[in-house]
Amino acid sequence: MGARMSTKQDQAIEEVRAKQRNTVWPDTIRNSRSVDAFLWKGSPDAPLVQRIGAWIFGVLFIMVGLGWSVVAYVNHWWVFAVLSILWFYVGGRVFLNGFRKNESKVSKRR
Repeated sequence: MGARMSTKQDQAIEEVRAKQRNTVWPDTIRNSRSVDAFLWKGSPDAPLVQRIGAWIFGVLFIMVGLGWSVVAYVNHWWVFAVLSILWFYVGGRVFLNGFRKNESKVSKRR
């Protein structure tokens, strides 16, 4: 009975370690890399939660770009106008990647 208890305990410990792998260093780097790739390139099979997240991030980037454009207009600073264009571009790209992509287009790009 003692041997069985030990294996159950070992299994429980291994399950906890497996669940924590994505939250400790360096496994977080691997996970963030896949998220960054999805946000920048898109994915044909991303779940709805990730798509909604991409839409939210895209809208937030676009709103920051809108804020920079207001600052650029009020103060007549061309640097902020360039920054607003960059924020609009990144936001638009992330937002559009939240939509389902055709697999043939995605495979040609990679």
